[in-house]
Amino acid sequence: MLADPITRRARPLAFVLCSLAAVGIALPASSAGSGSPLRQQAQGLTQQNSAIASRSRAAVLTLYAFDSRLTRTQAQLASLRSQAAAIDRQAAETRRELAVAKQIFSVSQRNLAARLRSVYEQGDSDPLAIVLGAKTLDDALTGLETERAAAETDRAIVARARMSRDRYIGLQQRLAARAQKLRRLEASVSATLGVLSSAKAGRISYLRQLASQKKLNQSQIASLDAQAQAIEAQARRVAVQQVASTQTVAPAPAPTPTAPPVTGAATMTVTATAYTLQGHTATGAPVGYGVVAVDPSVIPLGTRITIPGYGEGVAADTGGAIQGAVIDLWFPTAAEAANWGRRTITITLH
Repeated sequence: MLADPITRRARPLAFVLCSLAAVGIALPASSAGSGSPLRQQAQGLTQQNSAIASRSRAAVLTLYAFDSRLTRTQAQLASLRSQAAAIDRQAAETRRELAVAKQIFSVSQRNLAARLRSVYEQGDSDPLAIVLGAKTLDDALTGLETERAAAETDRAIVARARMSRDRYIGLQQRLAARAQKLRRLEASVSATLGVLSSAKAGRISYLRQLASQKKLNQSQIASLDAQAQAIEAQARRVAVQQVASTQTVAPAPAPTPTAPPVTGAATMTVTATAYTLQGHTATGAPVGYGVVAVDPSVIPLGTRITIPGYGEGVAADTGGAIQGAVIDLWFPTAAEAANWGRRTITITLH
């Protein structure tokens, strides 16, 4: 397993580029140096953009639904507020009418009290005394009718005042209950409006994220295409240089390597040292985790290597001090390189 500081699915792009470049140089006649893996990555990003476009369309439809619900909720809230305002006006009018009714009732009570006090002070009116004190029969009848009418009028005024007061009190209570119900409905609709507004804002943010991801993918697609072209061009240049070197340099006896060249899967005991320099490999690709410097006469460039304690790597670099069964491993920090130091390990070549 590759000791990746992030995740195995998100290996550093530098490692991928180094691996592809190294394989392309070691096997210039095959498709390994064509940069097609990078183009496959670009195709994957293109497919991802198609999926993003589909999710964007779905998000836009959801946003339309939120807008429609928001419009209806805002209209409902405006209607409730209008009703509440009308009830407030009606309640104010009722309070004024109730005050008038209470005043009439109070005046009627005072008038009735005054009449009763007068009757008490003067004594009850005797119908016989009214008849005997009258000069004519008409005067007697008029006096009796006046006394009876006055009593009935007092009772009627008090009854009407009491009815008016009770009616306005009941109306005021009903208006208060209705106003309280409307306030609860208004609070509920306001809360719904807040939720819908928040959901709409979240959907808009999601659409912006999708658009940003799509733009980033498009930038990465262009970068991958350019890198693939650069790797193919570098592979062609190295192949041409190798052919020219073979044709111009006279054959000489090959030096005896300290370890046999690799053919197929095999194991080899090597001395592994660590380094953390930045820059590019001998193949022209940038350094990165998994880049292994080797002696090409022992381990051909492009060979995949399993390194105990380090992970997967690829032979993608050379160096003047790398001779025989010696390899150099790249680390991102000086602390990690110092921690590795120099070790003798058995590696597997693929």
